[in-house]
Amino acid sequence: MRRLYVFVVTLCLLTVAGPANAASQYDITAPGRVVAFGDVHGAYDDWVALLRQVGVVDEQLNWAGGNTHLVSLGDLIDRGPGSRDVVELLKKLDGQAGSQGGAVHLVLGNHEVMVMTGDLRYVSSEEFADFAPDETPADRDAAFAQYKRFNSGADDATLRSAFDTSYPAGFFALRKAYSTTGALGSWLKDKPFVLKVNDKVYMHGGIASTSSEESLDSINKTLKGEFQDFLENMEELRAEGVMPWHVDYHDRLQFLNARAEEFAKLNPGQSAPWFRQLNAVFEAQQAFVFSEESPNWYRGTAMCHPYAESFNTERFLKKVKAKHLVMGHTPTRGDVQARKEGLAIRLDTGMLKSVYKGRASALISEGGTHYVQYLGSSERLQPVAEQFSLSQKLSNMDDAELEDFMRTAEVISVKDIGTGITKPKRVTQSRDGISNDAVFKYEDTHPRLESKSSYSPRRNNDADRYQYDVAAYKLDRMLGLEMVPTSVLAEVEGEEGALSDWVENAINERDRLEENVPFGGYCNQKEQYRLRFVFDILIYNEDRNLTNILWTKDDFMLKFIDHSLAFRSTEKRPKQYRKVTLLVSDLLRAHLQSLSEANLTEALSAYLHPRQIEAILARRDLILKEAKGT
Repeated sequence: MRRLYVFVVTLCLLTVAGPANAASQYDITAPGRVVAFGDVHGAYDDWVALLRQVGVVDEQLNWAGGNTHLVSLGDLIDRGPGSRDVVELLKKLDGQAGSQGGAVHLVLGNHEVMVMTGDLRYVSSEEFADFAPDETPADRDAAFAQYKRFNSGADDATLRSAFDTSYPAGFFALRKAYSTTGALGSWLKDKPFVLKVNDKVYMHGGIASTSSEESLDSINKTLKGEFQDFLENMEELRAEGVMPWHVDYHDRLQFLNARAEEFAKLNPGQSAPWFRQLNAVFEAQQAFVFSEESPNWYRGTAMCHPYAESFNTERFLKKVKAKHLVMGHTPTRGDVQARKEGLAIRLDTGMLKSVYKGRASALISEGGTHYVQYLGSSERLQPVAEQFSLSQKLSNMDDAELEDFMRTAEVISVKDIGTGITKPKRVTQSRDGISNDAVFKYEDTHPRLESKSSYSPRRNNDADRYQYDVAAYKLDRMLGLEMVPTSVLAEVEGEEGALSDWVENAINERDRLEENVPFGGYCNQKEQYRLRFVFDILIYNEDRNLTNILWTKDDFMLKFIDHSLAFRSTEKRPKQYRKVTLLVSDLLRAHLQSLSEANLTEALSAYLHPRQIEAILARRDLILKEAKGT
């Protein structure tokens, strides 16, 4: 086993508090309009056409935007053929805008970080070719000499052929251009990761809980410090001849470990002058700037449940005194989207059409409002409200259409599932060439309970009723949770019961733990559980166990099943939730407050007794009273 030579060097990034009222360099007031765009990815022609359309550049590609502030959300590069031209033009505009009272702002995306740190897996052949004229034969010969030193065992001709195949013309010129002293890297390395302009915060990815209580200054201090330290240490190792340009990003740790072993063998008991830098590079693997939760990488704000994520977003926006968070990174493939009722805006519309199938767009803010312009259109449009859904949609059916299918489609198969006290069945239905599976439950320990005037809370606290699965579904939709499968009352083989849409491609929590399946996806498990706490308290569900907590296998989004023992009439928390801390965002709070006796009765009276509906409202009030807000 190889030994890892790591020497004790502590790198600390301390956030030093400044004066309470000190202005932040990352909090900018723009007197005119603000034009923001997302992930260009080398789509130079469409991007330039967009800049012309919104009046930022003239026909000669010089600044024509006056006091406009132009904001890039990062990912200018990678994949597309015009990446170099994009960066060089934006750099030029950055130097011109100030003369007219304008400004250019760039927040770093994950792809700028990747290329500058040597991760070139998404660099296209066209991007390398753009740098080929800057690469002399002497440059390649020098790089080959280093390559040959660490790749022996073949003749020069064979090695040279392998070298030229692995490192196309322009490879080394690109690496040097994006180094800390290169023409492009020297400009990019000092750019922030998070920036506020007027009432909006701009970042590439999103805001996770790890950063939601941090200031603009502290986030940028940490991320910029970690990023620049890594680059500087790699440059020093390169200057020492320890880290050649050709070494792949993903091989660097193994390569550096081999160099440490080599030195230790030749120089027993001695420390090389580059051991500090070596140690720093190893330690950097845990740096926040490379973490999936950092603002340049995080996808949860764009992809995960809006209620789960809204808490972090609200808390951060209140911290920095902003109204909206604008992000790129996660393509929508066409439309600028508003999430969380406008709290967050997704601006990566897939500008590089050859890869993302989208279109160029700009978010323009002026006069206290904002609008969207798409390339080729003069219309001023609002971001499209996201239609978030965790529900399985059969053949693109909405809930109403799927309900009709389950009520009317022919039952072609009924099988015992084999688990559960109530012995549920798996039912396959078919209609018009479409088939779908559902769970059928017909247990009802207290028939017609919902209409009994003699209802006794104490006597009926342990009712086990299939109707409650439908009630849970209806209440889930009233709140906009979308976490309970579509459910209807239906008849199967002469029995009345509840049909609930079968959740495909999912694993329950018990099986996940027993099979040691790692929790994946972008959505935090703990934050999704917070929605479970709220929902289960609201419906008084004491039967939430590991088998009725489901995770979708592709993205690990939480779904709930089996609510036939819920809706007891007590006004307290269920026992298993007595001690949990409730976190409720303003967004979720507003939806909880929208529940009333009138709308609950209209939606649930066919399934619940009036006393149970009263208890829902009482537990709602308890949640709102005890929950922590943003």
